[in-house]
Amino acid sequence: MASDNSTLPAGGAQESHSNWVTIPVLVLTPLTIALFAIRAWARHTMSGFVTEDWVLLLGFLFAMGIDAAFLVMVQHGFGLHITVLSQADSIFTLRAFWLVQMMYKFSLQATKISLLLFYVRIFHHIAWFKKVSYATILFLLVYLVTTTIVSVLQCRPIQKAWDKSEQGTCINLNAFFVFNGSVAVATDLIVLMLPLPLVWGLQLPLTQKLSLLPVFGIGIFIVTVSSLRLHALIATPQSDITYDLEGTLWTIIEFNLAVVCACLPSIRIILARIFPRFFRGSSVARHRHDEIHHSGATGGSWGNKSNWSRVNGMDRKVAISSKLRRDESSSEDIILEDHGGIKKTVRYDIEYGAAR
Repeated sequence: MASDNSTLPAGGAQESHSNWVTIPVLVLTPLTIALFAIRAWARHTMSGFVTEDWVLLLGFLFAMGIDAAFLVMVQHGFGLHITVLSQADSIFTLRAFWLVQMMYKFSLQATKISLLLFYVRIFHHIAWFKKVSYATILFLLVYLVTTTIVSVLQCRPIQKAWDKSEQGTCINLNAFFVFNGSVAVATDLIVLMLPLPLVWGLQLPLTQKLSLLPVFGIGIFIVTVSSLRLHALIATPQSDITYDLEGTLWTIIEFNLAVVCACLPSIRIILARIFPRFFRGSSVARHRHDEIHHSGATGGSWGNKSNWSRVNGMDRKVAISSKLRRDESSSEDIILEDHGGIKKTVRYDIEYGAAR
């Protein structure tokens, strides 16, 4: 594709936004790899991989593929005005950009689905939460398939997506990007907000609740990044697709930090074992002592009724009174355990006394 530099401002042929790609990629890729490796090690050594881990692995691999693709694209002129690229570089870069669009969708949706599966495993006993989570997963899958098909077939013939000399038509790519960005912000909010009332409603000490803030803090930051990406897509339409890279900058930050956010719960478990005083505490909420009278040592009925039982080799009529104390020394709530679910440890004090 021959370039007509007369259409560029002075110095336009040397203008480059490649740093908008290389800097975030070089900073975030090592961070994403390191945190995913820690998560994978933690999951493997503590409880083994479950479905959510394999789904996140898919999202991670696509994320790394995108980062690598962007670095290669920069070597072929990505970041320069498209009018100064050779035809070979233009075709190479635009074909890679076409592929990246599909990889981005798979990475982001796989990461969100992994988080939702994690939520379901933790709060599996709450029916409405499971229904909402599975409904969101179904929507994300349908949305992924639909938008991937649209991305693949964005131009007719398909090769016109990267070879602009081809005769044919293409969809309005800017409008499609804005639509995708809007859905991304909405689904980010759903994934972020869905578990918040359940987590904050748990009877956990304040230090434990505060220790969860980094997990949700990254989630809030991702929503902010998605919103900034959407604003960039609206404010700066990609008329020069290899040069107008503000949306691409936020895209790189978004999908990398999404993987980071999905890794934090497992990393938190490791930190909880290293710093148990901060991450694990006993419940500070005191409840009245509930007395439960259980008659019979071998499956008697609940209530005040007494049955005959064998105690110390003698037939004696006994009443067994148990007191459940939930105080600072007898109860412990642990959230985000590696085996899933909310683990609650409660000490029972059983008092035996001969019935009168």
